Amino acid sequence: MHRIQSCIVTVEEVTRPRRRRAETVERLLDAALETFAEVGFAAASVEDICRRGGFTRGAFYSSFRTKDELFGALFLRETARTLALAEQQLQGIEHESDPVTAAVGRCLSSFRADRSWVLVLTEYRLHAARHPEAAAALLEHSTGVLAQLTALIEDGVARAGLRLTLPAARLASMILALHDGLVVAQATDPVGSDDTSDLERTALLLLLRSAVLPS
Repeated sequence: MHRIQSCIVTVEEVTRPRRRRAETVERLLDAALETFAEVGFAAASVEDICRRGGFTRGAFYSSFRTKDELFGALFLRETARTLALAEQQLQGIEHESDPVTAAVGRCLSSFRADRSWVLVLTEYRLHAARHPEAAAALLEHSTGVLAQLTALIEDGVARAGLRLTLPAARLASMILALHDGLVVAQATDPVGSDDTSDLERTALLLLLRSAVLPS
C-alpha cells in the first residue's frame, strides 16, 4: 500500500507543474489578447502583458521567447476553438433535407466575431506585411487552418452525399476570404453588424450552392 501511495504522489508531482504551466500560458494569452486589442501589437510591451495578467517578465520568458511567438500561440488557440465549434455544428448535417442551408445557418448562428480578436489579427497581418519572419510564421499558421477547414468541408460533403465543383481547398480559401473581409467591416462599423451578418449568410449560400452538386 505504501508503495502504491508513493507512486500516486509521484504522478501528482509530475502533473501538477504541467497544469500550472498550462494555466499560466492561458492567462498570458488572455492578457495578450486584451492588451493587443487595447493598445495594438506594436505598442504593447511584454511588461504591459505581464502587468495585466499579474505575472513577472520571468513568467513570460519561461513560456515564450518573443511577442511574435506569443501571438502564434494565441492564433492557434483562437482558430482551434472556432474550428472545433464548426466541427461540432456540422455533426449530423447529412440528415438535413437541405444540408447547404443548414450548414450555413448552424455555423453563423454559433459564430459571433470577437471584435478583440478581429482587431488583433488584422493588425498583426499589417505587421507581418512589413516583417518577413512574421509573415512566414503567419503563413504557416494560416496554412494549418486552411488544411483543417478543407478537411471539414470534404468530410461534410461526403457525409451529405454531395460533390464539389472545385477543389475543397479552393472553396475553403474563398470561405475564409469572405469571412475575414466581412468581420473586419463589422468591427469598424458595429452599427451595421446585422446587415453584415445577413450579407455573409447570403454570400455563403450563393458560394456553396455554386460549389456543390448532388453526387
